[in-house]
Amino acid sequence: MKIRSMLLQSAAVAGALGVSFTLGATAANAQSSVPIPDGTSVSIPSNATCDMDADAAGVSDDLIKLGAFTPLTGPVAGPGIGAVEGQEYVFDKVNAAGGVNGRKIKFSALDDQYSAAYAQQQVRRLVEREKIFAISGGIGTPNFVAVLPYIEKNQIPAIGMYAPAADKVGTMKNPHVYMIWPNFVSEFNVIADYVARTDSDASIALLMQSGDIGNDALKGMETALERHGRKIDNVLRTEATTTDYLPIAQELKEIGADWVFMVVQPTGIGQAIGSMAKIGYNPKVATQSDATDETFISAFPEEAEGISTPTKVAALTSDDPKVRAFVEDFTAVTGKAPSMWNTVGFAQAMVTIEALQGAPALTHDCLELALQHMQGFETGVLPPVTFSPDNRQGTNAVGIARIDDGVVIQVSAPVPVQ
Repeated sequence: MKIRSMLLQSAAVAGALGVSFTLGATAANAQSSVPIPDGTSVSIPSNATCDMDADAAGVSDDLIKLGAFTPLTGPVAGPGIGAVEGQEYVFDKVNAAGGVNGRKIKFSALDDQYSAAYAQQQVRRLVEREKIFAISGGIGTPNFVAVLPYIEKNQIPAIGMYAPAADKVGTMKNPHVYMIWPNFVSEFNVIADYVARTDSDASIALLMQSGDIGNDALKGMETALERHGRKIDNVLRTEATTTDYLPIAQELKEIGADWVFMVVQPTGIGQAIGSMAKIGYNPKVATQSDATDETFISAFPEEAEGISTPTKVAALTSDDPKVRAFVEDFTAVTGKAPSMWNTVGFAQAMVTIEALQGAPALTHDCLELALQHMQGFETGVLPPVTFSPDNRQGTNAVGIARIDDGVVIQVSAPVPVQ
């Protein structure tokens, strides 16, 4: 049975019973060409110290407990499951090679259904009942933002969460959260600039999900278009729970913009484009980088065709040796080629392991000291990750891609966003 089908069955049970599940190991090959992080990117100066004797829940002589709360059921289950698979691939390899200084990784993923309320329950379960050492990865902005006060109150290190909320994640407002993904201000700044440069006379509408992700996309677009003396012609709002996009499609058709930008959860993107097509409205579409994932493209092949999108991770068709090594080894281990969300999870886990390997001791204080002195860490699928004592945004580079004939074509490679 493939990993994905196993996860779906486990997630369904977890969602129905309100419990967690710990994912089983895959047949990881520790001798593959994908290097296991060894902590060498962590360079701690001699005058920097941490509490090496503090009690550390989730660490024993032979085990390190990590956890994530993430959608495993519901409309955002695909991204959540894909990223969990990517993390497990890394942790299995680390365990097969002997663990982190002899300690194996135990990773538990809990289903938050992309819900703020469920996320608050699940993070408490992870910390207070399962006694995890740190949060590694996870997917979703509204669910993660709802948990930020708890993370900060309890000073739990949270590494690599895919939650691009510009003013809350990746800033010193929440210093225990270490972000490795550009936020939607950066994504939509870059894609709006691209459209303004390549289609200068086009009219533009934005369909935005209420909340942080929509507000950030709006801000990024307005900033980019202002540089070109342009503006968004119309803005429509929707909710994460929307399932009927036909009324929105009808309103968009009446507006008649040449380009429709969308920032909604991935299933909603496909549903909105499909609804527009049903009523004979076929504008050019730009949306967030989520649309580059193969699960989205396979679920919505007609709707995905021709979409322009930002990119955060390396194109999996790249000839870069590090990308090829990851794609080939992941395929050999799991029996399927990696998706974009598998790649997201891979990067999340790689950064987590690098920090664990570089920590002077396995305490929260020392893990965060290692993260704050991670310099130029190469995951192979992201630009180099760098944090500092006053910087929690490890990367901020965005590229451009287009979906043609079901294939993600890289138009421009990710470059740093100022």
